[in-house]
Amino acid sequence: MILVEEGQSPLILCLPHSGTEIPNAVLNRLNATGRLQTDLSWRLERVFGFHKDLDATLLRSSISRYVIDVDKDPQTPVSAARDPAVALCPVTTLDGKRIYQPGEEPGPTEIEQRSLLFCMPFHRALRKQIDRLLRKHRKIVIINCQSMRSHIKGVTDTGLPLISIGSAHGTSCDPDLRNQLVGTFRGLEDYSVGVDGFAGGGFIERSYGRPDRGIHVVTLLLAQRAYLRHESPPFEPDKTRIARLSAVLAETMSGVVDWTGRPGTAGATPASLRPEMAPDTALDTGGPEKTVQHEAGASGVPADRKAEIIPVDPMTLPKVAGLRLADVNEGPVTPLLVAE
Repeated sequence: MILVEEGQSPLILCLPHSGTEIPNAVLNRLNATGRLQTDLSWRLERVFGFHKDLDATLLRSSISRYVIDVDKDPQTPVSAARDPAVALCPVTTLDGKRIYQPGEEPGPTEIEQRSLLFCMPFHRALRKQIDRLLRKHRKIVIINCQSMRSHIKGVTDTGLPLISIGSAHGTSCDPDLRNQLVGTFRGLEDYSVGVDGFAGGGFIERSYGRPDRGIHVVTLLLAQRAYLRHESPPFEPDKTRIARLSAVLAETMSGVVDWTGRPGTAGATPASLRPEMAPDTALDTGGPEKTVQHEAGASGVPADRKAEIIPVDPMTLPKVAGLRLADVNEGPVTPLLVAE
């Protein structure tokens, strides 16, 4: 499901890789390596628990990136599945280890189903929050919050900086915002900072970042040593490290909110979003959304905040069009998610 906690400030904290859920139709086909899920942003939602204090909007998916990576282009071809840097439904870990049992990798039909079930609702929810906040603010900032292990063979051989800032090489946000973030972290003792390196920017930055129209998107990639006791299963959180890092990030994000109020380029209206973000694009799935109002203190959501849960039910998935069984020549056709 997609969980959205709506705030009123111009800040959206987006967590695309913190989900751990895997449908049984997928889980039963993973090998031992795949079931470890070593490439997730483990426990990251705990680090950003301060979002209520800033009245920020929090959006995250409960689905594992091993099922589908919602920060990848939904139009990525199936042939790219073995490249974890671009794969929509990866078949290997970031360091190239296979995660499926032999012959059990998803084929084109299943990948399209996963996109309909999990990827499109995520982006539909994100666009909805962008539209809502642009009606209130001249500028908004989306922080694409991620984390990964400090050392991954072939990826971070030299070690991951404690903090990495990504801006699609300066195109997804105002340079002043990026410089403010980098300067804040570099001013802290014992904090190493990287810029547009490991966190160069993914699909979310490229699709939504329009600084000329008041939409600024930045990736914030954390090395997991900053808040976990061990960067290996069961990825146990370290309460002391989490408290220290959360305090730093809360102050930094407060500065981001203040930045949006400074004079600068006028903000956008929802209608000015780029064409691929319009409601009638392929990313839009339509259909009802479920809104749950919580009483004060229930599930940690104050009464004046709205927690919106967008369920994904495989049994309600419309039939996938445009693919015939004869066209499927890669990966198993069954079991499909709708057959679970």
